[in-house]
Amino acid sequence: MPGIRYSLGENDSGKTIILGKGDIVEINLRWIPGLGFHWVIPVSGCGLELVNAGTFSDGGDFWNNTGHYRVRYRAVSPGTSIIDGKFILSHEGKGDLGFNLTVIVK
Repeated sequence: MPGIRYSLGENDSGKTIILGKGDIVEINLRWIPGLGFHWVIPVSGCGLELVNAGTFSDGGDFWNNTGHYRVRYRAVSPGTSIIDGKFILSHEGKGDLGFNLTVIVK
């Protein structure tokens, strides 16, 4: 996708990045198809807009199916945003895994 400045994964949690207006940050996180877990990734602050979000599978067979949750945000105005995601079990609403990122838009 044109404009992607950063493509980040789970190992990038806790970082701070700087974007210019129009830049896109892409976040790819593990996901297990068919289980009741899912990512919830709220953003607080200002400067970012959601471009798209969703899951995709890497393939495999019935017993070894892996996938990712991908979300992309575009920098639209100066400000600071905090992305604070959680990998939660849908019926419990809580999770142990998390992903957070501070985004500064210049």
